Amino acid sequence: MRLPFTCMDCTFGEDKLPVPPYPTYVELKDDGRYEFTCPQGHKTVTILQQQKFELLFEIGAYALIDGYYRESVASFTAALERFYEFFVRVVFLQEKQENSTFNEAWKMMSSQSERQLGAYIASYLMAFKSPPTLLSNSKIKFRNSVIHKGVIPSKQEAIQFGEAIMDLINPVLSRLIEEYSEEVQQATFNHLINSRKPDEQQPTGTMSMPTIISLTRSKEEGPKPLEECLENLQWWRDRWHHN
Repeated sequence: MRLPFTCMDCTFGEDKLPVPPYPTYVELKDDGRYEFTCPQGHKTVTILQQQKFELLFEIGAYALIDGYYRESVASFTAALERFYEFFVRVVFLQEKQENSTFNEAWKMMSSQSERQLGAYIASYLMAFKSPPTLLSNSKIKFRNSVIHKGVIPSKQEAIQFGEAIMDLINPVLSRLIEEYSEEVQQATFNHLINSRKPDEQQPTGTMSMPTIISLTRSKEEGPKPLEECLENLQWWRDRWHHN
């Protein structure tokens, strides 16, 4: 999975080119920070706004397109776990606590999925006064067989698992955005700040990209079926390869 970036100096600056430049494609990075130098010598630093769970689900979708069904299940699973973390982080922010305090506490459970799930259940109960809907036992069994026992799923099984993850995340995400809008914005801001270097001198921009599971999707747009999303991704990939 690659991201398209365009040099702002070549597009809008004093050295603006008569014809807008083609984008530069960079590999996805864990820290969300991207640096590259265009053919004209302009250095660009851009921070990607998307949260980890948004990107991991997107990676899973591209793995589906490429025929890596086992890898898609693993990425969808990771997306759900990182969504749990994001949810707990947002609810925690309502208490006006420092982001560093949360990070220290999360380290105690970062390597244990059961603890993370427990934190999500407790935070959901505190936020919405009812227990959350969780992954069904059949889907848990399927996930474990793929990730821990080396089972290779079919394309349809991987799609169905991805749809199950979407069905868990999307309704909760919509409610979180509606009822915790300030905290969601603060979590996004914290992410952008954390992706900058402490001694940053280079002007830094931000970038947002459309994703299947998205914090920036409008309420009117609503989620689409996964197979339709895969068709859209395939169209964009064909367009990128053409250029």
